[in-house]
Amino acid sequence: MNLEKLLKTHPSYDSNTVQADYLYRSYLGGDKYRAGEYLTHYIGEESGPGDQYRKRLAATPLDNHVQTTVDIYRSFLFRTLPKRDIGLLVNNPLVNAWLYDTDQDGQSMDSFLKTANDLAMVHGSTWILVDKPSYKVQTQAEAIELGVRAYAAMYTPQNVLDWYYERNIAGKMELEYIKVRESENDQYVTFTCWHKDSVEKYKVAKDEDTGEYRSIVEHTEYDNPLDYIPFVFHAPLRSPTKGVGISLVADVANQQKFIYNCMSEIESHIRISSHPTLVKPTSTDAVAGAGSILNLDESVDPGLKPYLLQPSLNTTDTILRSIENSVAAIQRMTHTSAIQATNGTPMSGIALQTERQLLNAKLSDIADTLQETEYQMWIMWLDWQALSMPEDFLIDYPDTFDMRDEHLELQLLLTARSSGVSNKM
Repeated sequence: MNLEKLLKTHPSYDSNTVQADYLYRSYLGGDKYRAGEYLTHYIGEESGPGDQYRKRLAATPLDNHVQTTVDIYRSFLFRTLPKRDIGLLVNNPLVNAWLYDTDQDGQSMDSFLKTANDLAMVHGSTWILVDKPSYKVQTQAEAIELGVRAYAAMYTPQNVLDWYYERNIAGKMELEYIKVRESENDQYVTFTCWHKDSVEKYKVAKDEDTGEYRSIVEHTEYDNPLDYIPFVFHAPLRSPTKGVGISLVADVANQQKFIYNCMSEIESHIRISSHPTLVKPTSTDAVAGAGSILNLDESVDPGLKPYLLQPSLNTTDTILRSIENSVAAIQRMTHTSAIQATNGTPMSGIALQTERQLLNAKLSDIADTLQETEYQMWIMWLDWQALSMPEDFLIDYPDTFDMRDEHLELQLLLTARSSGVSNKM
């Protein structure tokens, strides 16, 4: 294909990528979030002395609720690791190598899926490729010696440029085509296009000054021995558009941005309150600083006497209450109120129990998608290795993540016992 066709993207790619970039910055925080410039711009800030907008960006802290939510979900999902019964495959060295180094970069299966699921919760989805080096080996012993085996690779929505699904004769949606951006530097970018019967690799030269793609300098094509495309689409919450997921923390990111702007207002408010603005005629001699002396000429019109502009502290209290309401909203929408409850939280025992049940249901759904994703990865890996799946093969992720409050239950039992209540009929 020519360069124009190679750079063509899926209709959902642009909008999905912009949103995914915003959510990923919200998850990372720090300099990445600051570079996104999510603070509200005020008129004249950037043209003022010292670029006031940049100063506000540098001075505003971020309370990262997106990362906290993802960390809470992961801590529950992988508190108990999934169980795998792989039958006779346990004696195969390549299978053990796949389990303990899934991506050929040191990540075990559990660690790889933790990372994939974290990114999927943030971006909405993650694509997982199960591939195998094209190097031909004569025997399994040679493959074990050289470490030639199938492995997994992860792609975020920003790197999956185009894809196409079609129903087969049985009515099942199958991936017919996918195009991914493999790697990129200042000089070249590499694309891979997967079809059911072939795989194409393109190397494109870039303009070092503008970064624009200039021309295709290398093209390689080889057969796809699987006769299907070995990509797994992992999305904890899928959208009606095939190949697009819905982020679990999109609303959290928006609330986080609101709190971020409120924190900027508080910082500016405290700074201005501590150092109020002095309004005076240009002829008046005044020195800034605490305890300064203001020399005012006796002939100055009383209407032109200097005065201080200082905001009311009530505004800060209002902003703080708004932040508290936003934090409470984040906990409600993520069902983590019971997890992040503090002393004095106005929630009854029934309300806390309901919150735990809602969180348990959400985590159970995510665990189901993880189990399905890993099962598909195993099918592809075994196909690459020309191995059969044992009849007793089993992958089992936890079904419940309910966390009992033993201290509360003990307190209720002690209260019931002291009041003489008995469970005898």
